[in-house]
Amino acid sequence: MKIFKKTVLLLAMIALPALCYAQPEVCKVTFTGKQPTIKDFARAYCSQSEAGSFEREALAAFTRGNAKRDNVECIVDTKNGYVQYRVVSFDGTVTTLEMCYWNCDNKNEKLVAVNYIDSSMGFDESFLTFYRYNVKTKKMKLIEAPFDREPNAIDLVDQEKADKATVDMVLSARNEDSNKYQPSFSLPRTGKDITYRMADPTAIPKVFQREGKLVWDGNGFCPED
Repeated sequence: MKIFKKTVLLLAMIALPALCYAQPEVCKVTFTGKQPTIKDFARAYCSQSEAGSFEREALAAFTRGNAKRDNVECIVDTKNGYVQYRVVSFDGTVTTLEMCYWNCDNKNEKLVAVNYIDSSMGFDESFLTFYRYNVKTKKMKLIEAPFDREPNAIDLVDQEKADKATVDMVLSARNEDSNKYQPSFSLPRTGKDITYRMADPTAIPKVFQREGKLVWDGNGFCPED
């Protein structure tokens, strides 16, 4: 019986990341006033998760406002359209949910980003998704990442400085082995551009690494030259 319970627990832990990062396809946004705030977008997104979930914990924290105590930090910056909920577990694992939004040039849409950062694998694995909010329907719909070009691991290697062995190691990495080289994104609290760095800052020598930026163009993002 003890073995059976341990097996069930292990399977549940394996399934947990997939459950945590499953995204609702459509979120209805309710708000008072002329237009929604980041708190309204966060409520529309997080409220679709089940009770007891990390998203519901984050929503409760966003409702209470800015706080920093023990192992939990919550940032609610309505002026700049940014929220973040960060929890450090007993084993040192850090889980973060951050959200922000941009006003599109067409004035009929807003772009909403949701970024999970999970350090349980020993590096900062980022799960970044986007919603496009329509001011007429008052709904945010899940979309493909609005990137002119998706950044990848080799973009984080300074190839003018890195030796051939390091470049080949990053290029040849596959499946789970490649995750530590992938971009870990950070949403902007100020400004409009998304920044990214290597998920594991110790995966290759720091002198061989570079950070990247995705520049907002009014509808999506393009890599900085």
